[in-house]
Amino acid sequence: MDVNVWLITGWRGSGKTTFCREILETARLSGWDAAGILSPAVIKDGFKDSICAEEIRSGEKRLLAATHRQTKSDLAFGDWYFNEQTLVWGNQVLISSIPCGLLIIDELGPLEFNLSLGWVSALDVIKTAKFRLALVVIRLELLESAQRIIQPTHVIHFSDINEVHSRVLQYIPWLMRLKGGA
Repeated sequence: MDVNVWLITGWRGSGKTTFCREILETARLSGWDAAGILSPAVIKDGFKDSICAEEIRSGEKRLLAATHRQTKSDLAFGDWYFNEQTLVWGNQVLISSIPCGLLIIDELGPLEFNLSLGWVSALDVIKTAKFRLALVVIRLELLESAQRIIQPTHVIHFSDINEVHSRVLQYIPWLMRLKGGA
């Protein structure tokens, strides 16, 4: 199968997940088999309070991380406490996502690249190439490492959430061309 991997990068809050969700909605309307995982932020009182993990095929959501410990087994990393059960579940979601047309992995960061934790199955799933297009969200500070390991066909850099809509419009024709090659 002819595969494309697009790295989606930018600083926190720049619109990476929003871009993936909007591309996902367009892809679904065009008949793509979409799978993978989104990690939307949960905003409380104007601040990012937690992060959910959302399975794309079923829509099931689970708490991925929070600014306060939720269970005794939470993995502390920086300002966040990651739910170990959600990490295990998310890895199973990624493994069962292939084959598919559109694969979304949101996001890979220091847990995956520096500690071999988090969505550890993601790199193996990408290596299978059992998809037509993968959108892989990468922390900006890890872009260079990700490019060496993943070898993407394209990198999309976000600097401001206000540019998401115009970027979606820019990439819809690419998405349609890839769908046509399916």
